[in-house]
Amino acid sequence: MKVMIIAPYIYDDNIIEFTKNKTGFGIMVQNIVSSVAELENVVLLTRVITKGKNEKNFKILSHTWGQFFSNAKLKDWLIGIKAFFANGVTVKDRARHVFYEVDGGYVRKQIQMEKPDIVHIHGIGTITESYIRICEEMKVRYTVTLHGLIGLNDSVSAPVYEKQIERDFLIKAEKNNIPISVISSGMKARIEENYLGKKANNITVITNGTKKNDENDTKFIREEGTLTQEKFQEYYSDCLNQNDLYPKLSDTYAYLQHSKKNGKKILFFVGNITKNKNQMQAVEILKNTKVFENTLLVLWGREVDNGEVRKKIVEYQLHKNVILGGFNDRMDIFWKFCDVNLFLSLNDGFGLPIVEGYMHGVPCVTFEDLDATQDLYYPEAMLKVKDRSNESVTDILKTALDKNWKYEEIIEIGNMFSIDIMSEKYVNWYKEVMA
Repeated sequence: MKVMIIAPYIYDDNIIEFTKNKTGFGIMVQNIVSSVAELENVVLLTRVITKGKNEKNFKILSHTWGQFFSNAKLKDWLIGIKAFFANGVTVKDRARHVFYEVDGGYVRKQIQMEKPDIVHIHGIGTITESYIRICEEMKVRYTVTLHGLIGLNDSVSAPVYEKQIERDFLIKAEKNNIPISVISSGMKARIEENYLGKKANNITVITNGTKKNDENDTKFIREEGTLTQEKFQEYYSDCLNQNDLYPKLSDTYAYLQHSKKNGKKILFFVGNITKNKNQMQAVEILKNTKVFENTLLVLWGREVDNGEVRKKIVEYQLHKNVILGGFNDRMDIFWKFCDVNLFLSLNDGFGLPIVEGYMHGVPCVTFEDLDATQDLYYPEAMLKVKDRSNESVTDILKTALDKNWKYEEIIEIGNMFSIDIMSEKYVNWYKEVMA
């Protein structure tokens, strides 16, 4: 079976043009592509301008400006011009919408050349609408995966028209029996309740999966003792006073190693720093230094909040308690320092860092009402917070830090969400769609 996977972008640190978008979505789609390619013939098509590349087991299709212009038909340009006047606040947004629609000509040509048995599209919005349009025009069998919901979440920053596109497509998909997958049971339930008002037989739940890499690969780590605790705190304070500046991973590694040996309790909170990911609440909770005097919180991820969390850390003088670690693509070798994985998103389709923690024996504290809690809750590995107050999170977090967790049991739970199990579910889904 030949599968064409289409996504706006992926994240791959080995290909320069795919390093721009360091997001959970980009990492997850790349994992889906590479793992499904272990089982089937896969080609990847994106919006990214690239010369393409033959990876170990799949092909990234080239997408050049020459291909963009040479394959665009008059109807693509007309749809693009219509899109320019339909949506978008800024001229830049409008130009982007034109690009998406005119790029439909390139997509059409690639489908003609590659002749996939099925097309798997990731995401709903202006950036993927032309993918769907071309598939329907060519009568190509296609599926769509949603990695989150933007239309039902006030905390997710998105234009009104993007939220409307999500709503309209999901209603259309149910009516026309277009196969949709979502990454958690909570997502499906909210679509049924808020968009459809009935059960959706066209929606399949396929939870995300991940893989555990070699956590003993420490070649880049500095020798122990070359950076004292006092020097790190002074160095980190200097970092805090400059936008988008973070300690070197090797320095943070050494500091965590030292802190762990000296009895500190260490919390991780993984994800780009945004209003929706809600790292601010974690900072507010850690402000209570009497309760968390012996606790260190590391926030892993890029700042997409205009430095608001950074400013609070400085204002509260929490440089000894809260570390901005930046984007970390070597998380596997850091999990061994973590006592509890904190995940306080306002809304989240799945919460892959929860599973990543599980795979390393790390328990999680998260909210009971998140979409994926139903799929990821095991009393051996998670404590749920019933409401979103700082007091409730504080109480559960204290319990989690004092609890005698059985790490091997947590690892076994994590293995239930392996990338291999996920890829098998996707392939079985394709086969059901094609039957």
